[in-house]
Amino acid sequence: MVGIRKINYVRLSDLSLDAAYERGKIMRDRRIKRTVCPLILACVLLLPLVGVQPLTGRNFSAREQELIKDHVYGGLPGTKNIYVRNGYVLCYNPQTRTPNWVAYHIVPDYRKTPERKGTFKKFRGDPNITNEAKDSEYNGMFTQHGYARGHLAPYGIMGGDRDNDGKYAEYNAEDSLNIGDEDDAETVYQGNYMSNIAPQHHYGFNGSPGLWWKLERWIQDDLVVKEQTEVWVFAGCVFGTGEHEKVGPNKNIWVPPMFYKIVIWEDPDTEVPVVLAYLFPHQRIKHGVPDDFLVSIDIIEALAGVDFFQDLDDDKEKWLETQDTWKFALQYFKYEDEN
Repeated sequence: MVGIRKINYVRLSDLSLDAAYERGKIMRDRRIKRTVCPLILACVLLLPLVGVQPLTGRNFSAREQELIKDHVYGGLPGTKNIYVRNGYVLCYNPQTRTPNWVAYHIVPDYRKTPERKGTFKKFRGDPNITNEAKDSEYNGMFTQHGYARGHLAPYGIMGGDRDNDGKYAEYNAEDSLNIGDEDDAETVYQGNYMSNIAPQHHYGFNGSPGLWWKLERWIQDDLVVKEQTEVWVFAGCVFGTGEHEKVGPNKNIWVPPMFYKIVIWEDPDTEVPVVLAYLFPHQRIKHGVPDDFLVSIDIIEALAGVDFFQDLDDDKEKWLETQDTWKFALQYFKYEDEN
């Protein structure tokens, strides 16, 4: 929408951050309603799909099923090549050596992540994946290409007292071995698994003021903490069938030309879900604002080769995914013409 920019994305709460966190802990245990309703979308560009090489499907343990229900809104997009973590669910692509997609659930308490220092700063190998990109393979990538180790499931939402024992993972500058709650620390460690990483241009995309950075800041700081909103997110990579940039010592880590985020929350008045679907070109020089890249879900599905919301009724799923409903944005957000 030419000349249109958002000036107030959400109604900001007067709660302090501490009060927001406490209230968010109560919200975390609320039953998730898997219903369907209007979403907020628009349209951008198209790329053909690169083939995915899935591993054999498997049965999930009771604990894994619980985490999948918590993190994945509307059901898994597939059952192959899936890895379940405490803070997110991952679909990994062994061909590109990046995630296909991740899914995660956020409440305000999860923003209580320890400082990214000491043991919490370290990137880690995934014990369940043998051919993931190693941390050392990213050495020199920033200097040569400007690419950072980009989290698909962000570090900043890996916190919280998830085992409800009154303790949190914490960084202790005076005692590096004191990590606080060990179970919650494990959740943070899993967020730094290299299987959760893809090359992202730091200055133009992953860092301030890039589109990916800006959208994550709005989701985490405004929507989740200030507005006390419970949020579900799908984030993933999109590849085309042509030639791709490949980096690393053996030139076998694929650089995604596009990324997407699907952001879902429930309207506080009606308790029905609102959805925003973003499809971003992997910018090296930042331009535009996130809402310039809103699309319909079926566009992302066609490009990424996934099928979201499989647990919904077929008619509802089809309606949800095909709506060109940019007009609904005006019902939730305030806009101003800059011209």
